[in-house]
Amino acid sequence: MKNVFSLTHSQLRELISSWGYPAYQADNLFRWLYGKRTKSFQLMTNLPKSLRKKLSQEFFIGYPEVLELREGRDGTKKYLLGLEDGEAVEAVRIPERGHTTFCLSSQVGCRMGCKFCATSTMGLRRNLNFWEITGQVLRLMEETEGRVNIVLMGMGEPLDNWENVAAAIEILKEWMGFSPRRITLSTVGLLPRLKEALLRFPNLRVALSLNFPDDERRSKFMPVNRKFPVEEIIKTIGELPIKKRERVTIEYVLIKGINDSPADARRLGRLLRGLRVKINLIPYNENEIFPWRRPEDERTETFASVLREMGFSVFVRYSKGNEIKAACGQLRTSWGKGS
Repeated sequence: MKNVFSLTHSQLRELISSWGYPAYQADNLFRWLYGKRTKSFQLMTNLPKSLRKKLSQEFFIGYPEVLELREGRDGTKKYLLGLEDGEAVEAVRIPERGHTTFCLSSQVGCRMGCKFCATSTMGLRRNLNFWEITGQVLRLMEETEGRVNIVLMGMGEPLDNWENVAAAIEILKEWMGFSPRRITLSTVGLLPRLKEALLRFPNLRVALSLNFPDDERRSKFMPVNRKFPVEEIIKTIGELPIKKRERVTIEYVLIKGINDSPADARRLGRLLRGLRVKINLIPYNENEIFPWRRPEDERTETFASVLREMGFSVFVRYSKGNEIKAACGQLRTSWGKGS
């Protein structure tokens, strides 16, 4: 049997039509699966009984399996989710004031090779299919009420798997009620696909991981910079099709003694001057793989103050879930064992 989530809406319309039923029954099926999150075909009462029986014979309704669950002191939960081929990914549920944030993965591992991110040490095992991305949302929604925001900031580079990520966003938007304004895509800067993403989803939030204000250090720590250097990133930010009141989020991971000096802050400010951006500073989330350390809070606040004095909106993101390795840059799996 096949997982019903593995079929797109158009594929289900075609299949249901071939069985002799009106194609619109695929719309009803999608509403049950994604809108109401119903796990039994027999409970889908506005589908003909014969269609429900046929679906039960051909398909199963499969969510990613929770292999392991860890909960931090602040209520953050990290899920190790098993996929049908035996691979696994991590997703994170973060309680916030007034809403919950889901941090989703888009790949098993990552091939970007950033020299400070634990996920990079896995390499790229494979891309997630679109239903494995939406499946993370379905699974995390089981214990969530109220407003949910989604960030594509987990394992993987979303724009390196854009076809599946875009298909997942379409489902989230059309069938689960998520406005693209509530979805943030974080990228290291795959620039042509970034433009494509915003043309397809004009209200999508974008977070660009810059992290270094110069090519020398960025190329050393982020190999993608050799293809898309800092100057080209800055040029692209100025050309992105964003609305007048919108801003691109610049993510900057502060690594002690590497990129956290006041001089680095001034250089970053000069680089971003005139652009519609806001800056998220992320003190480095340490892990057992890399030797880097997070700067002292005082040094982080000094960095932020320099940028604020230059006229930028700056936010310091002290990540949640650090003690369960659920924070930015800490996600990593290895054959059924959480990291």
